[in-house]
Amino acid sequence: MSLVQRFAQVFGAVYLLVGLTGFVPPLLLGTLPAEVLGPFEGLQLGLFAVNWFHSVAHLLIGAAGLAVYRSYAASKTYALVLGIAYLGLFLLGVFTGSVATLGGLLPLNAPDDVLHILTALVAFTAYFTALLPEPERRAANLRV
Repeated sequence: MSLVQRFAQVFGAVYLLVGLTGFVPPLLLGTLPAEVLGPFEGLQLGLFAVNWFHSVAHLLIGAAGLAVYRSYAASKTYALVLGIAYLGLFLLGVFTGSVATLGGLLPLNAPDDVLHILTALVAFTAYFTALLPEPERRAANLRV
């Protein structure tokens, strides 16, 4: 399994778990500004601003990673799309300066911003360093 496939598998599992825990009220500590659309809003693990929409997005990102990790090409696309999306979320969070981003639909705070830029960097690293697995490289060389 290539690095980019492992990335899709691991990040898929992690984001699926994060999405699920976003619906567990005891893990949602603190309160967010009234502009954030609930339910299931709060600070996940007392740190990351989330609501139902944010948690559903995490579930979808996780499910996508787990759905594509067996394919090298799909995993590479997943890493690129994730890198672009999380870079965009980082910029959105930094430039809006409000926790209630997008009219309260997507809560973003400083810990979210840090996590988003780190995720983007790891995703871009997985994408740009991706090498075709050895058996597939040999098969491609035989076809040439």
